[in-house]
Amino acid sequence: MIAKNQITSQNINPEDWSKAKCDKYDYMIAVFCGGAAGLMDVFFVGDPLTSVLGKQTDKIADKFVQKAAQFFWKNDQRTKGKSKNIPQSLTQCVSYLEQAFPVNYDARYAKDLIVEDGMLSGMRPSNHHLLSLAHSPDPIGLIFSIIDQFRGYATFVDNGKLIHVIPKRNSKAIPYMQGTDLISMLFCGFVNWIGHLLSDLVGSSSTRKVGKTGRGAGIPIPFYELFLGCDFGNIDGKMFSETMVTVFEQGYDLRFGATMAIPVVLNELMIKVIWMIRQKFIRKKTWNESIPNKQHADLRIMLIVGDATLCFIDGADAAAHGIVEGNIISFICHLNLIGWTRLILLVLKELYIRYGSVIVQSMNRFVDHMLEEVQLPTEKQKIREFYSRLETYDQELTKLLVSYMKQIEEEYRELYVELKETFDCDNMRSERAAHSVRLAQLSGVPENKIIKSRKDLDDLFG
Repeated sequence: MIAKNQITSQNINPEDWSKAKCDKYDYMIAVFCGGAAGLMDVFFVGDPLTSVLGKQTDKIADKFVQKAAQFFWKNDQRTKGKSKNIPQSLTQCVSYLEQAFPVNYDARYAKDLIVEDGMLSGMRPSNHHLLSLAHSPDPIGLIFSIIDQFRGYATFVDNGKLIHVIPKRNSKAIPYMQGTDLISMLFCGFVNWIGHLLSDLVGSSSTRKVGKTGRGAGIPIPFYELFLGCDFGNIDGKMFSETMVTVFEQGYDLRFGATMAIPVVLNELMIKVIWMIRQKFIRKKTWNESIPNKQHADLRIMLIVGDATLCFIDGADAAAHGIVEGNIISFICHLNLIGWTRLILLVLKELYIRYGSVIVQSMNRFVDHMLEEVQLPTEKQKIREFYSRLETYDQELTKLLVSYMKQIEEEYRELYVELKETFDCDNMRSERAAHSVRLAQLSGVPENKIIKSRKDLDDLFG
């Protein structure tokens, strides 16, 4: 049951909510700010390949990757595999990050994977960061990155379907999770995910060499990979998911996402600053009452109006380019995805604030009505027994999960030890051979396929 005190939001002042309304000046200010931000979007953001602001954002991203690579190099405690000199150029920095944070899911072509004929046939260097879910800089990407690193395979989306495949080669990637226990493995996996994303943020070292004119294939905007599940429609002979992949290939990546966010953020800052000044000096409120927050209904409406104005101008500009150039790709490339997403969230949030309590009350009345229908003691007893069984099942599942996690941790710890001892040059050959046999057994290799002695090796090669 939902408590009665949860029906009314505690973050909203009821009196302020009911009285705070926008006057004509508030609407004029919101439209002006949204219009100014919209014009900035049209003339300075545009599309990924010709964006004026985008070029500056790319330069900032390049410098950020260089600073990050130099930071990691200075804190790199390895004695082997680390470059002797600190990376300076962008190519050197990207190359160092690629070497320092390798992953097993960084395939560029279908031929790099063990897949059926025709599967992932459209994957290439310009879109593999999008098709590989672990390359997404959001919770979805983190989850699949940890899973892929644990299991040793790669997760891709092909024709709207989620597939798990095994890489043929790993480009010198570490084939196992570093760490000594489950917590340290998860932490190492997380750091490796972050480091690899940084290495791909501005493209690969091969595409950002001196003399290259391209900006490289970056990583997708957070949650952009959800478009891959839109396996429907017919846009110039392509499904919507395929169209969005083509849009990504045109440079619609995280760097351009940051560029699109500039007019959106500027619009909100202008509205909030002007609103605060009006509250303090026109409406004679205190500074504490003039702090912009979600308690003020008039400010929320102004933000919606301002962002809607920005999106209207952006949509008109995108439509004009789409009509002139005659293709849907140009239309989508000129759309400010950040602005439209922000507008949708603002509207949904306002609907929840205004009608959330009504929905909660309706749910409470429905539940109360259902319980009133239960009159017989036997029926009430059955309901209580049902909830009791659910609670028991939940406890059993929790125990099974804990047991399973302990088992997985123990298996990976043993696998890590055997792998380390197998390739430890300080061990005798006989010891390394014994550890290699144990490693093969732990990896699930059939006994008849394991080379246990020199005689087995001689028999294998005749």
